[in-house]
Amino acid sequence: MVHLRLLAATLFFCLATLGAFPVRASQDPFPLYDCVTPNVAFWMDIYGRYPSSQGVLHDKRNLRIIYEVLDIEGTWEKGARERDRERIERAKERYLEIFDALAAGAPPQTREEKRVAALFGPKATGEDFLLAKDNIRFQSGQKDNFRKGLIRSGAYLEEIKQIMASYGVPEDLAYLPHVESSFNYKAYSKFGAAGIWQFTEATGKQFKLEVDYAIDERRDPLKATHAAARMLRHNYEKLGTWPLAVTAYNHGINGMLRAKAAKGDYEKIFQEHESELFKFASRNFYSEFLAAREVAKNYQAFFGPIPIEPPVNSKAVILPNYALVDDLLKHLKVDLATFKALNPALREPVYLGQKLIPKDYEVRVPHQGKVVRLADNIPPEIFKEDQAQTNMYQVRQGDNANSIALAYGITVADLLRGNGLDEQAVLCPGQNLRIPGVDERGVQLAAGGKKVETPQLAALKPLVSEEKKATRLGSELMLPAKSEGVPVIEALQQSKVKKAPEPVVAPVKGAQCPPLTPAKVLGNLGVELVKKQGKFYGLVRVEAEETLGHYAGWLGVRAWDLRRLNNLRYEQSLTVNQQVKIPLGKGDKKRFESQRYEFHKEMVEDFFAAYRLLEGTSSYQVKAGDTIWSLCHKEFELPFWLIRKYNPAIDFTHLKSGLRLVVPRVEAVR
Repeated sequence: MVHLRLLAATLFFCLATLGAFPVRASQDPFPLYDCVTPNVAFWMDIYGRYPSSQGVLHDKRNLRIIYEVLDIEGTWEKGARERDRERIERAKERYLEIFDALAAGAPPQTREEKRVAALFGPKATGEDFLLAKDNIRFQSGQKDNFRKGLIRSGAYLEEIKQIMASYGVPEDLAYLPHVESSFNYKAYSKFGAAGIWQFTEATGKQFKLEVDYAIDERRDPLKATHAAARMLRHNYEKLGTWPLAVTAYNHGINGMLRAKAAKGDYEKIFQEHESELFKFASRNFYSEFLAAREVAKNYQAFFGPIPIEPPVNSKAVILPNYALVDDLLKHLKVDLATFKALNPALREPVYLGQKLIPKDYEVRVPHQGKVVRLADNIPPEIFKEDQAQTNMYQVRQGDNANSIALAYGITVADLLRGNGLDEQAVLCPGQNLRIPGVDERGVQLAAGGKKVETPQLAALKPLVSEEKKATRLGSELMLPAKSEGVPVIEALQQSKVKKAPEPVVAPVKGAQCPPLTPAKVLGNLGVELVKKQGKFYGLVRVEAEETLGHYAGWLGVRAWDLRRLNNLRYEQSLTVNQQVKIPLGKGDKKRFESQRYEFHKEMVEDFFAAYRLLEGTSSYQVKAGDTIWSLCHKEFELPFWLIRKYNPAIDFTHLKSGLRLVVPRVEAVR
């Protein structure tokens, strides 16, 4: 009997190692429930069997039912996504016709009808086939992407396991990034989740990550792992089991607390729970984790030998004050590419000299004797007392790049470069520009290299009189030469366009801003200063993605104080264009506007580092019951701020049936 049990155990282990199913262990904090076994097997196939050039049509509630394996292009190149989408839809239509025929009650006639009917078993009813119409789903394969993730994971996997253990959570949670991001350290979702753990800005800050225009610790695999461990530990303490805690990582702690209150344990939640937000992704998240853990632990059975990256060997150094990255690299004698790879949380403005490495920030340097000695002896003159401040200017009618640059004592080239613009760019009234500082790379002073005193932001005015501007508006629109500056938007469709000898041109009334480009930050980001009864306060109009928490952070006050000042209920959300009153002390206005601009600039830059706009747009007609949230997340799969920029005249708080929205087309940058 002992020999039989030993043989059975050995066979079980071999099957598990070959990817048949995960090993069941009584001490495993992540049990394999019977109800999720088919789902785990499904995801093991997705991760370890099907490449991105294949995918499966399946039933989303019963993952045992696989209708067909489809060959697809599986890339983002030259319209491949559109062709794949059409191929998948055609296949779905074919099965919908079969479901209709089987639901009618007649015995299956064709070979395909018989094959599909057999998938449901002999007891299937017409109602089962009608439900199948709503449950058909396509899932693309991920074997090649999972393999790349395995290779990348070697750089930090052991450190991630150590961090998990330090928080008292199971080390195997280190495999969760395979589900979230395939260990892609540059991962960024359309809705702003970043890094291998895919934290949103709000959740990252909740679990002690710094996210601003200088640094984004969500992108640092080790700093973000500390936050993930805190979050998972918090979930476990609230929910009591690891299957629920893992599911809450995707679905949210409050949603899982409600599900637990309604259903009790994980198995009942998995089998019975229904809600507006507990859909396919949340229901399958734990199964995906179990599958990813199994494939990753036994990767050779699925992929054979692969070249796992060696662990990164680096040393952490805390900077006692702010530092310009170029100064630090010069002292350390470390090349920029190496430093960037070790410090992914530092955002591009730091590397461009627009921002300094923050005070008390922990940078990583190569763990090499000479570098370590230099890092331990950084000369004090490298450090600065304050962070580099952003000066923002909102373009007005009558401005152009030349007039703005001259007023601030910089060159046009530096103004354009500092805003990611080129000579073909067209400035728009209402567009927000960042005025480069003289410490930035490539910045030159305008007047022959001599320092020019620059006015404050609010004092900058167009440099040409209304009378002169009026003389340039006639039947023929006059544009400046490229070398003279970039004009504010004109009626570019005019039949005759000539170069003007001077670089300032008033925009034609009614001209429309061209389609959004990554460099443009639009919106009214300024603060209207109001004085009442001897005290100053500010008024702002809410822009897309802004919250009361953002305002509180930029002002250094409590969100509760802002609620009380504006008579807002505790959970009342802000709406776009809503007027909000903010308290202002000395210097608060400029600091608030600067941080507000950086927030929107960061959002635009991060999105367009991961996605690009395609030519043309589509149109969507609003239906009854549509909300901008449901449309963005379910219909468009695009962030609200991007939709709003294409529809500036729309009141999104009251979407009316029949209204048409312009929807941009985007694709991932690969």
